[in-house]
Amino acid sequence: MSVKLSSKEEEILGPLGAPTLLPPPSFLASINPLARLLALAALSTPLMVSVDWVSGVVALVLELLILAASGLSVRYLLKRTWFLFLIAPLTALTMLLYAHPGGYEYWSWGLMHITENSVELASATMVRVVALALPAVGLFLHTDPTQMADALAQNGRLPSRFVLASLSAVRMSGQLLSEWRVMELARRARGLSDSGRVRRLGQMSFALLVLALRRAADLSTAMEARGFGSEIPRSWARPSPWRGRDWMAILVGALVAAAALGAAVAAGTFRWFGL
Repeated sequence: MSVKLSSKEEEILGPLGAPTLLPPPSFLASINPLARLLALAALSTPLMVSVDWVSGVVALVLELLILAASGLSVRYLLKRTWFLFLIAPLTALTMLLYAHPGGYEYWSWGLMHITENSVELASATMVRVVALALPAVGLFLHTDPTQMADALAQNGRLPSRFVLASLSAVRMSGQLLSEWRVMELARRARGLSDSGRVRRLGQMSFALLVLALRRAADLSTAMEARGFGSEIPRSWARPSPWRGRDWMAILVGALVAAAALGAAVAAGTFRWFGL
């Protein structure tokens, strides 16, 4: 007897009734992780062709509008990406001081020159850093590593052994942080954390490296025992469907890049790699 699932149950369990980790919190999170990765590539790769402030501003505005329309709170996103607004001025400062001099010179000292060209490149670089990093954070904010591994293996046709080994490495990284904290507490309980910080750092790093290698060997043995790397096709507990919205996400990424570069050409600010 077949059981008819409701639309909400299908969203949580998937089209074949296999459980996923969490229901998608927004429309953007319901897009296939591989499609999000390809959409980011379609958006960011063309934007690297020109370094100008017009294309950066246009791309940034369109990205914020699309992220907000997809159900992602812009305020929540900005809270998660506050560090970008600290990194971007630092990259702009480098261009401001050491970019190729051109136009009117405002200030100079030794190898440092602030000219019209360096000011333009600095402003363009600062906007471009935010425009390239912000969609990356927004697209993968609610992406679970397991869902990404399923998408890469089922839709991207990557080798299952490589994909699942990478997934295990990501999962193990959190455990290594916990192990580091446990070693700190154990050494403190034995009175070994009062002095010699540099020496203690080296000892703990070596111990963590040994622990990581042992876990990697155990994981490799377990994967061999389960037949990973064989020619037999594997089954997947969580299907990773590819739908029309996934193609739409890639198309939107390419259109945003095209609109940004088109605006730069129309405004006369297009510059091949800032030259």
